[in-house]
Amino acid sequence: MTTSDSQKQEIGLRLLQERTRLGLTQTEMARRGAVGFSTYTAYEKGKSTPDAVALQNWSGCGVDISYVVIGQATDGKLAPDEMMLLGAWRDSPDEIRAGILGFYRAYGLSVRREEV
Repeated sequence: MTTSDSQKQEIGLRLLQERTRLGLTQTEMARRGAVGFSTYTAYEKGKSTPDAVALQNWSGCGVDISYVVIGQATDGKLAPDEMMLLGAWRDSPDEIRAGILGFYRAYGLSVRREEV
């Protein structure tokens, strides 16, 4: 089965929308998808479609792959800001993750103290 031109354009538009939602440049999206810049721009222009590996890579960065491919958002699973945070978390080195966890542990302790 082949992908029609209109399907390619729809996928490209939704990929652009996800990139915009996440605040990423085309260069950043290409890097995160492990594809070349010209390959990525061809996706957004609807000239070609991403393969499963690129989609899997973007999924790890918070891109709603269900939305990109079929136009149906993953309602009820994660909010867009949660997906963005998860993507940033996955991209963060261990030192940054440790600092963030330390912050939330301290925050949780202070909130529990205030409730007492």
